[in-house]
Amino acid sequence: MTYNDIIKEINKKVFRPVYFLHGSESYFIDVLVGHLSVAVLEPAEREFNQTVIYGRDANMSEIVSTLKSFPMMSNYQVIILKEAQDVKDKDYEILASYLKTPQPSSILVVAYKKQAGKRLQTLLQKNEKNVLLFESPKVSDDKLPEWIVRYLAQQQFECSPKIAQIVAGSLGNDLAKVANELDKLIINQKKGSAITMDDVEANIGISKKFNVFELQAALANHQQAKAIEIAAHFAANTRENSIFSIIPIVYSFFEKLFVYLQLRGSMDSNAIAAEMKIKTFFLGDYQKAARYYQLNQVLNIFKILRKYDLKAKGVESVSPEGELIKEMIYKIVHV
Repeated sequence: MTYNDIIKEINKKVFRPVYFLHGSESYFIDVLVGHLSVAVLEPAEREFNQTVIYGRDANMSEIVSTLKSFPMMSNYQVIILKEAQDVKDKDYEILASYLKTPQPSSILVVAYKKQAGKRLQTLLQKNEKNVLLFESPKVSDDKLPEWIVRYLAQQQFECSPKIAQIVAGSLGNDLAKVANELDKLIINQKKGSAITMDDVEANIGISKKFNVFELQAALANHQQAKAIEIAAHFAANTRENSIFSIIPIVYSFFEKLFVYLQLRGSMDSNAIAAEMKIKTFFLGDYQKAARYYQLNQVLNIFKILRKYDLKAKGVESVSPEGELIKEMIYKIVHV
């Protein structure tokens, strides 16, 4: 069952006896826990019928005992076990008999913020009729722009792939942070409208002129002066433009360009885009860049990026981060 399926089911007031939410991405777990915490009980019912327990303080025998009791003047009682990964996996075996015949008026929500072990998953899967087991995987960097477009679409806003890519590259893949910034972005926008870079700059603070994707575009089109100007801006604002956020994005672009240079002419555009793991929409950027770069130049750029990654970490260098950014970009545009 997907995250969206679970949300829809909860909105329909269809509840499961046990929700076991696990995985490396805490954002989906937190949202589901938050949704359940307000959807099951009315505000007046929560004082006596909703309990939050943290894993470090949890006693599984006591939790089972509470689950077997009845709610007070309510149809349900809700037990939320947060930071459930702090409970030893073997202690979950105490739940085994309860999972077979759970109390219909009790709902257990377990927020286990890492991948559950095989033994624990087997225990839960034996009772899949009563346990909703949801895995919350990390959204990879290359899938984050799509996630941003979908998130905004669910809020009835349009967002172009380019703007989504800029936001993703600037904010990173901490989904809680990204969602919070997107909420700030749309709070004063009219539903149904399209998000612009002016909106992004005004509400999130990502410059439409000086961002890492404008740098990427300048490098791709061999616009030396523009790339150096952006690098100088980054150098003066390293708190917001860390070299450690610049290098992976630039490296990823040239890594995809390296693939394109080897495959062009050997297959159609859709097949090449699939090999590069990009949308066909973005292929034109690499076709333009291929006019200015040969394979050996891209290999040299990889060496430059690796060298400055080490320098930024203090290996054979004591130069300020800003100076390293300017040096690195200067060397790339003159490769």
